[in-house]
Amino acid sequence: MIKAIETSSTWNGGEISKEMYQELQDAMVKSAEGIADKARALVPIGEGDPKHLQDTIRAVGKRKRSLFDVISRGISSGDYETALPGAYVFAGDRDEYVYWAYFVEYGTYFKDAHPFLRPAADSSFNAVLAEAERAGRRVILERRRARDAQRRANRGY
Repeated sequence: MIKAIETSSTWNGGEISKEMYQELQDAMVKSAEGIADKARALVPIGEGDPKHLQDTIRAVGKRKRSLFDVISRGISSGDYETALPGAYVFAGDRDEYVYWAYFVEYGTYFKDAHPFLRPAADSSFNAVLAEAERAGRRVILERRRARDAQRRANRGY
């Protein structure tokens, strides 16, 4: 006699992966915004330096939405970079003709370097890792709480 097995949607791997991807993506954007804030504080503003470079520093998420098929195709093809969540911090804006962020960061023959992006990213490294870990734990703990609540409801507590 074959016994029927009931499955629970609480621990559905596909749903958890989607939720975790979205949570990690949000955490990466939040971390990138923190790096952008630090970079805005570090960018030199003074005579000879463009004052509006500070206004062009921004954080942008890698993707707008979580797409599980993009993740699975990226992993199956070996292109892990495509499958991973992430965010970028940009400085400068070509539409506004603010293209000299690179020159400020690395210097030129005539002007010394005044790094602002790299020190902001380096000082935030541990915070980014901690935020990513918290994001993963949030999804798992939320699922655990839902499972426990479902078990209590089934037992009549």
